[in-house]
Parts: sequence; C-alpha cells; structure tokens
Amino acid sequence: MNFKISSKKIKKKFIYGDFVENKKATTLVVFLSGLSGSRELPFLKVASSEFFKYGFSTVRFNFCNDSDDKHQKDDALTLEELSFSVYVTELKNILDSVGKKYSKIVLVGHSFGAPVAILFLSKYKKYANNTELVLWDPTILPWKKQWMEEDFVFDKDKGLYFGKHTKEVINKVFYGECIRVDTVSILHMLNRNACIIAAKNSADKDAMKYFSKVHKKKTSVLHIIEKTDHYFKGIKAQKELFKTTLNFLDLIKKKVAETKNNGL
Repeated sequence: MNFKISSKKIKKKFIYGDFVENKKATTLVVFLSGLSGSRELPFLKVASSEFFKYGFSTVRFNFCNDSDDKHQKDDALTLEELSFSVYVTELKNILDSVGKKYSKIVLVGHSFGAPVAILFLSKYKKYANNTELVLWDPTILPWKKQWMEEDFVFDKDKGLYFGKHTKEVINKVFYGECIRVDTVSILHMLNRNACIIAAKNSADKDAMKYFSKVHKKKTSVLHIIEKTDHYFKGIKAQKELFKTTLNFLDLIKKKVAETKNNGL
C-alpha cells in the first residue's frame, strides 16, 4: 500500500512510501537507506518481500525526493531541507502513523540509514525496549572535513552546499552535522545489542568499529559477506544477508522468551 503522510517539520510537504502489511504480524520492519531513504532501491524491494514471507510487515519510504525514484513528487521534501532533526522527527512520524499497533519495531539502516537509525534511538529512548537495530553495510560519521570539501562547494548567495560531482544540495546545518556527529560513540552510549552485516572490502571496517562499541555482544551479531558489494549484489549474497538478519531476530525472540520463563 502506498502512503502519503504530512511532514512534521516542513509545512505543506509530505513523506511518500510503501507499507506492506502482513495481517498476522506483530513486528514492523522499517528499511532506511542512503540520504533519501531509497524507497525504490531494488534490493530493499526484495528484502521487503522476503521479510513479508517470514511474517513481518514492512515499510520503505523516502525522506525526500530521490533522483533514482521514477515517482518524483513536487510536494515531497528536498535534500536541502533535511538535517538530523528532520530525519529522526520524520521517522517517528512514520512510526506514529503506521507502526502503532506493532509490539516490536526493527530498524534496518543500510548505508547512511545506519546513522539515522542510531540517532533516532538516541533521541527517542522510549523505543529502546521494543526496537531491534540492524545495520547493513553501515556508514560511520563523522566524515572528514577534507572529504566534504572535496565533494561540496558553498554558495554564499544561496547559503547552501552544492555537490561538485553530483546533483546533491545540502544546508549548512546538515553539512556541519556530517563532520561533527560521532555515530560510533552514540551507539556505544545506547548500551544495547545490534546486528551488523557488511560486504567485504566495502563497509566491513566500519562495521567492525561499530561492533567493537556494542555493549551486549552475547545477543549481537557481526557478519561479513564475501564476493558482493555495497548493495549486496547477487542472489547468494542477499540470501546470506536475509538469513543472518532473520536468525538474529529469532535469537532475540528466544532470549526474550527465556527471560520471561525464568521470571515465572
């Protein structure tokens, strides 16, 4: 089901996405990828179908218009309107709109979706006990200022940063956040478990940095998939990705059941 939800931060703007409802589901899986959310990313569509088969409801959506999305919307947010405050507020907006009836939430942060998921859990601590964190080939912040200067140029008249090699346009607040926010330290402070999966020679080193700061390692997973890429290209790689993630969720489910039984 397609949905259109009014933005909480930007007046007269909307969030567009896809909600795949499994009538028997008690858990909602939310996919986040890249700067936009990457609703149309092919492997996330496959992931949505796969998780639906295993009894989950799923959500894919765009925080803002995505150049890869064939369904461009004039009333969607633009990248230049985003900051981390907008990202986490709109993610909560989505959960308030389609996730209220679910007892469990799974945030799957792929690429830049990883920092968004981590920052969301840092801001909205009430979700700590009913949310599982899954990071796929995750981005680590802060980015080096040198890298940002190589990729963006500041337009003084417009007060915006323009991509030198892309069509990306970002505002000063978001630019500053990308070179200042320390997502590894924030994950450490969350004092929780996580499932972290990366492609070898892609974000595997960043995945290891994240895992090194995870507190609850007994209920966490670090897994590196070989012979694939940032988007987990290939049927074999995607099968391994989904199986590892589902096994993690099963592990957590069993641990919760054991804890309840021991408490009786």
